Amino acid sequence: MPDRAQALRQYRRRAAGYDRGFSSRAVARVRRRALERLELTRGAVVLDVACGTGVNFAGIQRAVGPGGRLVGVDLSPEMLEVARARVETSGWRDVELLQSAVEEADLPAADAALFSYTHDVLRSPKAVQRVLDAVRPGARVVAAGLKAMPWGGPVNTVLRRIARSYVTTFDGFDEPWDRLTARLSDVRVEAMMLGSAYVVSGHAGVDPVDADPPGVKATSTASEAARPPGIRPS
Repeated sequence: MPDRAQALRQYRRRAAGYDRGFSSRAVARVRRRALERLELTRGAVVLDVACGTGVNFAGIQRAVGPGGRLVGVDLSPEMLEVARARVETSGWRDVELLQSAVEEADLPAADAALFSYTHDVLRSPKAVQRVLDAVRPGARVVAAGLKAMPWGGPVNTVLRRIARSYVTTFDGFDEPWDRLTARLSDVRVEAMMLGSAYVVSGHAGVDPVDADPPGVKATSTASEAARPPGIRPS
């Protein structure tokens, strides 16, 4: 299970330089794809779960417009300090930041929820439940992050070494999304970065009869994998 105290220590050390670690083109592509899959509309209310320093805020704000609302929740006060500075610098008025464990957060009703590079949160059944209780029926829910590569071996050793600075558990590292997708319908799983990253999407608040069973991947086509960021599938 995730270790909350360890997570607080990790992000206390890394908050100031966190954005530099998430500025690579490969990671940026995964984040952009996750925002695409949210399919946000103007005026939507969006939960950014374990929002960290707010690296996804600009994309969300562009999509929902001035009539929308963004609620970011994060455990780490140091990460939220960076996020708050980002909000103030950008002049965003409809952004609310909550310092709380996701399991205990007072979340508003929302039209969409994003889990971006939030492995520990996805491995907490209470955290997943808390978010799904907050979103409206039919809300879009998207998760993205690192995962073990299918063929294993030395590459996964390197992946774990990289991820160790940002997670406190490797439980479910093969399919980090399974506790979330078990509660979603219309589930779609896309592999990125040669299988070392994923974007998962679905709808909340409805009977998941159309969802893939836990542990079963929905495969993306080659054309979808190559589609430039910003272009939605029809």
